[in-house]
Amino acid sequence: MLITNADLSNIRKPFVAMYGGSFNPIHTGHIQLAQYFVSELGLEKLLLIPDNTPPHKSSSAMASAQHRYNMCLLAAESLPKIEVSDIELKRQGKSYTVDTLIQLSKIYKNSQLFLIMGADMFLSLTTWKNFRKIFKLAVVCAVPRDSDHARTLSKYGSTLEKYGCKYVIADEHMMNVSSTEIRENIKLSKSINGMVCPRVSQYIYDNSLYMG
Repeated sequence: MLITNADLSNIRKPFVAMYGGSFNPIHTGHIQLAQYFVSELGLEKLLLIPDNTPPHKSSSAMASAQHRYNMCLLAAESLPKIEVSDIELKRQGKSYTVDTLIQLSKIYKNSQLFLIMGADMFLSLTTWKNFRKIFKLAVVCAVPRDSDHARTLSKYGSTLEKYGCKYVIADEHMMNVSSTEIRENIKLSKSINGMVCPRVSQYIYDNSLYMG
């Protein structure tokens, strides 16, 4: 059962979600989270959106935007209702969520937009560029790190209501996989089996990504 302050049952529009991130690389935890919200929200479509230049991350260990986009395509291959979008790559420059949502609101003007993110991102929302506009454009969806953390997210969500935030909190946590750990394992020649899908793993090694 989802924890939410949004009356989703009375929204008579198709549900479309944006799930943005650096995806450096995209891993099984990302895909599990995407599939969870596709199922739980009854999404018509979920857009995986690799960012061009993330505003809050160092670029030192970052694969190129094209490589990260290609890995997302491989990971999402044959997954129902999950598509990969290059909307932020085409826009270039720093990737701000509010700018992407404004674009998506024009493309999907007859749909209800959702914004999917991890727990840490959710807890920092008020530091984001034009966060009030984000709340006007989309219902924010977050996933906890563990079962106890769901209560923390819900409590924080309540503090965002004064800004008009509608939120959905997952009632279960996802697979504990980290892109940082994957990159470190590759650098140290350790296995990444089960952390990324086989097609992504092959792509990483074929293109010598994250090897030092």
